[in-house]
Amino acid sequence: MTRIMIGRIFLWVTMATAAAAAFSLRASELGQMKCDLIGQTMGGREKCWKFRSSEHIKELTIQNKTEELQKRVYIIKLQLEADKACGRYAAEARVEYFRAATGWKIKQVGLLSLAKVH
Repeated sequence: MTRIMIGRIFLWVTMATAAAAAFSLRASELGQMKCDLIGQTMGGREKCWKFRSSEHIKELTIQNKTEELQKRVYIIKLQLEADKACGRYAAEARVEYFRAATGWKIKQVGLLSLAKVH
């Protein structure tokens, strides 16, 4: 093998490892957010969702994340379903965390949109 081929293989393996690590980090971040949302409520009188179980969160994706020293803000998209009778909902939310002595804690969950999916 030539040095160029070895270099390309090394680069490919490095990139694959970095991608896997980033995916793993993102997956753990999503899992943690699902846990953090349990017990939280978003919305008000007209449209509201109370997070009772992580099983009700069918999909969660992070659309945007900003971070400061003491605050993190996520814009997330969700697919929610408490049970088959109530149906499935698509939602968008703003989740704000603050840095506490024990780690990041949710300060508030703001509902941006909530619509029943047919």
